[in-house]
Amino acid sequence: MTKKGIIYFIIGLFVIMGFWILVGSYFSQLKTEPSEGEEVYKNETFGYKYIYSSDLDLDISMEKIKTVIKGLDIKIEIYYDNFENSLNSTDSLVNYGNHYIKDSEYIEVLLEENSRKHGIKTITTQWKRKEIDSIEMDLNYYTLFQYIINKDEAYTIMIKSTDRVDYKDYIWNIGFVEKVEKIEDLNMEKLTSEKIYSKDTEAGQLYEFLFNRKEFIWGIFYPEANKGNYEKLYNLEEKLNYKFKVLLEYKGLNTEAYSNLFEIEDRIVEYTFQVLGDNENPVVMYEILEGKYDELINQVAEEIKDYEGEVLFRLNNEMNGDWCSYSAWFTQTDTEIYREVWKYFYEIFESKEVDNALWVWNPNWGDFPEFRWNHYINYFPGEEYVDIVGLTGYNTGTYYQHEYWREFEEIYNPMIEEYNNYFNYEFIITEFGSNSIGGDKAQWIKEMMKKMKDYNLNLAVWFSSIDYDEEGNPARTYTIDENEKTLNAFKKGLELYYD
Repeated sequence: MTKKGIIYFIIGLFVIMGFWILVGSYFSQLKTEPSEGEEVYKNETFGYKYIYSSDLDLDISMEKIKTVIKGLDIKIEIYYDNFENSLNSTDSLVNYGNHYIKDSEYIEVLLEENSRKHGIKTITTQWKRKEIDSIEMDLNYYTLFQYIINKDEAYTIMIKSTDRVDYKDYIWNIGFVEKVEKIEDLNMEKLTSEKIYSKDTEAGQLYEFLFNRKEFIWGIFYPEANKGNYEKLYNLEEKLNYKFKVLLEYKGLNTEAYSNLFEIEDRIVEYTFQVLGDNENPVVMYEILEGKYDELINQVAEEIKDYEGEVLFRLNNEMNGDWCSYSAWFTQTDTEIYREVWKYFYEIFESKEVDNALWVWNPNWGDFPEFRWNHYINYFPGEEYVDIVGLTGYNTGTYYQHEYWREFEEIYNPMIEEYNNYFNYEFIITEFGSNSIGGDKAQWIKEMMKKMKDYNLNLAVWFSSIDYDEEGNPARTYTIDENEKTLNAFKKGLELYYD
């Protein structure tokens, strides 16, 4: 061997030795096997294992979405994201997803550390949230680990606790294993209503009316009626030769509790209440839990109770969309805040003995942002708090750059198939519609009317209104009576249901 060859050999030997030293260092910091008093959970679909204390309970009831390990004073949630064939990336998971993890009147950031060890970029963030008395055993200390494998893959571990933990005790409890199982191999228990509906209550009678009848029910959002201009609604119904049984209302923190729709006889009101706040300082969810809006919430409960008809109460719909200030994007990725607010409302309604309302939990058709912690299932408040699962999906058309024309079945086939795997609940379409920009809206309505019969649904509510862009131009025109073609298409479609 030449002198030059010997030098290259020695350099190569050092490179190989350095590589194995790094590997050895990496695995020496990982807990490859549990110690006494520890357990190991292995997920060979998402390619990781996690070692945890035997004192904690393992919950894999939603294993396809997340794994939860919990005790009285600590809760650990583990997520796996794969952004292949997605507009998102691990950069957006960190830079966009963590946007609201910053100092505010409710949040104190304790630690921000970015490191790259053993080829894995690891972001560690710790913060403290102001303790909220209405949350039982409030886990208000947070530790967030984000392990960036590449531009598409990342693992997220969120630890919530009653006191600050030493992150070094947890950061390398995760290890990585070969992915050998399919997503179908993971557990996903169906969520099932625990309620028994008594026919002696108006809510029980409403449930019976909606789901134990052969006749399909149509509803509508018609803004003029919500303003008290009932004649325009009546004129539309006369043209269609149909009276909409369900009328959709929107209320919020800056509106009065009473609905003008309560004035219309023999209607079911889908009363939507959205706790929208200031997106620049989104603390409204925390303020609710501290009692700031108790007077208004009590008024809402009282107005609904006093209504002589029945109500579908839909609270904070489309929560998995970042356009809603009650999305977990605004509460530092913690979906439990949404669930606590839901329970807070529910308990006030219970204290007022409201018995003419059914509770409708209603995600958006897609998660925005499409991060695993923002999956809609994470927002589910609990089987004892939900009566009906709502479906929402629009054909938004092509006005905006990243939106496209979608047929009705393109939207609802995959949604209903997935929801049937996750829920043992009755479904209703709480709001939907089609834009006219980008395709033939009348034909869309015609095909929708035919396809709706194939689903095991009893109610659908059309959103007959217009969304405007920032300059006040119509961007999404969903109105039924946009023109004669759309009006006639809807009228003929109704005839398929009512000869």
